Amino acid sequence: MNPHGYPSRMTVGKLIELLGSKAGVLEGKFHYGTAFGGCKVADLSETLIEHGFNYLGKDFVTSGVTGEPLSAYIYFGPIYYQKLKHMVVDKMHARAKGPRAVLTRQPTEGRSRDGGLRLGEMERDCLIGYGASMLLLERLMISSDEFEVDVCGQCGLIGYSGWCQYCKSSKDVSTLKMPYACKLLFQELQSMNIVPRLSLKRYNEL
Repeated sequence: MNPHGYPSRMTVGKLIELLGSKAGVLEGKFHYGTAFGGCKVADLSETLIEHGFNYLGKDFVTSGVTGEPLSAYIYFGPIYYQKLKHMVVDKMHARAKGPRAVLTRQPTEGRSRDGGLRLGEMERDCLIGYGASMLLLERLMISSDEFEVDVCGQCGLIGYSGWCQYCKSSKDVSTLKMPYACKLLFQELQSMNIVPRLSLKRYNEL
């Protein structure tokens, strides 16, 4: 086991467990080998010394390949170790179209729910850096939660079926596409008495 894994995973109990199991084999006893109590390291070391072993749990070992003694003492002993298997077949995932969340109408999250592959903030920043605006539009709207809305050009509010409820008119209503999450945000802001307005310009005015 790589020793660099101990500080990051903080599994000190494993080291004590190895010492305890080594002492337990020599005495034929069970030991409580965790960092939270039970057998003390000093007591386990005493047991090892009584049976002619190094008090640190290290041993003089020869190489199985050359038969020469290794240049360092090796800390080893009997221990229960379970391998965690990561299999590719359990991780493979892809999708074209699939289920969507009810509230935001965006693709669901996670492989188990046949979810979409997330394009996060850092991926977005990378695409902005390369100037790939149409790819951004496709990933963050068209393939995600594209939605058609009717917007009034006079008041800037969202209308329905070509009709502006605020102006009581259908004269200046335009249809445009935006993410459904954006439309949802506008509606939730309106429910808190904050009214966002969209300022529209025609192509010949740009």
